[in-house]
Amino acid sequence: MRTMDRRTVMYGVLDELGTLADPADRERIDGLRERLAADRIRVLVAGEAKRGKSTVVNALMGRAVLPTGVTPVTAVATVVRHGERERVIARYADGRSEERGLDELAALVTERGNPGNRLGLASVTVDLDADLLVHGVEIVDAPGTGSVHEHNTVEAERVLETMDAAVFVLTADPPMSAAERALLERVAENSVTTFVLLNKADRLSGAEREEALAFAAEHTSLAVGRDILVRPVCARAGTGDAGFAAFSRDFTDYLAGGRAGDLEESVARQAQRLIARLTDEVRLQRRVLDMRGGEAARRLETFRERLDAVAARRQDAVDLVEAEGRRLLAALNDQAEEAARGLTSRIRERIATAVDEMSEPDEVEREGRDRLVELTRTVVETWRDQRRRSLEEGLSELDARLVAMLDRELAVVRDGAAELLDLDLAVPAEEGRLIEDSRFFYVFTDGAGQTELLVGAIRRHLPGAFGRRRAREHLLRETAELVPKQVGRARADLQYRLAEATRALVRAVDHRYATTIDRLVSAVGAATAATENTQARTRRRELDERAATLSDVTSRLASAADLKAVASYSKS
Repeated sequence: MRTMDRRTVMYGVLDELGTLADPADRERIDGLRERLAADRIRVLVAGEAKRGKSTVVNALMGRAVLPTGVTPVTAVATVVRHGERERVIARYADGRSEERGLDELAALVTERGNPGNRLGLASVTVDLDADLLVHGVEIVDAPGTGSVHEHNTVEAERVLETMDAAVFVLTADPPMSAAERALLERVAENSVTTFVLLNKADRLSGAEREEALAFAAEHTSLAVGRDILVRPVCARAGTGDAGFAAFSRDFTDYLAGGRAGDLEESVARQAQRLIARLTDEVRLQRRVLDMRGGEAARRLETFRERLDAVAARRQDAVDLVEAEGRRLLAALNDQAEEAARGLTSRIRERIATAVDEMSEPDEVEREGRDRLVELTRTVVETWRDQRRRSLEEGLSELDARLVAMLDRELAVVRDGAAELLDLDLAVPAEEGRLIEDSRFFYVFTDGAGQTELLVGAIRRHLPGAFGRRRAREHLLRETAELVPKQVGRARADLQYRLAEATRALVRAVDHRYATTIDRLVSAVGAATAATENTQARTRRRELDERAATLSDVTSRLASAADLKAVASYSKS
């Protein structure tokens, strides 16, 4: 079947599904139709923080477009697409949008320009006149895909669910983490084609490079369940690096050749998942209408009770999230109090030793304070990084427990339907974690104010030993203030991220139950109401028509797209 013939069939399938779907599903169907019409594939550039994802995008564009080398705003995804009139389109959570120049991008998507996403951005789109983008591709740079921001959880899910292909960026140092592996699994499950890069490979010697590449290839294959090509690259060097040049050729060839097929397959997969949900609801309602008396009615009531019990256990999952959030918060507070005392003592000793080797007040004031700031930065960021990893691991483990709980609940529903209703329901769940990755960030500032700068200038001009002693005393007092202050700032930021992560998980639990269990509860309720209101005959006819339509669109979808197993695009 030719491409245009397949597209015509798929448009018809989506239009037909739109007549059967609820408003939320229709919105997704409209999005699929728009992507087919635009003939534009969506490629997600994914990976953990500081892997060089933005640098990869810049290298593909052949110019520096996205900001690099700064802490990203995890709440904002940046979409780069083709446009002859180059511009930035900022969309806000309140529905507003505005155009900006390319030179204003950093003010929107970096932590320095938009700390904590205080601008309330929902997304940022960059229209760029770049050769690569002419091939019908939009590239999504998602530094915070699945961040811990509550308001970004839905956005992270949307990005993951609507991508067609992915470029996953790893580095040798640090090696792949558990959270990173989970993210790769989710990305590979949702993308039709996945490229994997081992970035910053230029920092390794020959032997180290081979060892890192072998490690990455092994763990990547384990994560996605099949062998996959991992290309060592230096994205910073762009096509001047042989590895990146090879990847760029592969990627361009893919866009020129495999893109259209992958777009169709991706749309077909998403349509197929919706068909499975709708078919479950039709079959369940039809069976409810048939089980009106005697033993059949008793079995139906037992199934309804099981379904209601599963729905009620949503609160158990919410309670687990909140309890684990409180436990992680208490541990963080205890560790921060201990760190403020211990780190202050350690730094005071080191500063006192360093100052004793200085002879002039000006030297103590300037070099001593520089030493204090650097020491504080190092020890606090080390402590913060340890706590961050601990929190991320705790959240990752909690996420896995919640997913396992929901999987067990869905199994209860499937088993109950088979046992009591003689129905084989698909009950398709959204794959992967509830929130994608759980990263925290904190920016160090030493914060000397104008008054302190003036007083410091006076101290530097005090005479001899007296001035030196006063400068030393001040520096040690500042140590006692600066270290606890910075530990406190790091703790406050981690507390905020943890609170948002907890709320995000609660929202994600609600979303998963709403798209699985709640839909079945509603279907049973609707069929029961029809039975009680003597509308069973009319409802049966409506359900039979829906079943016939779903069967027809399933057949048409199968004829339009040969749904094959996920395969990563590799080319040696």
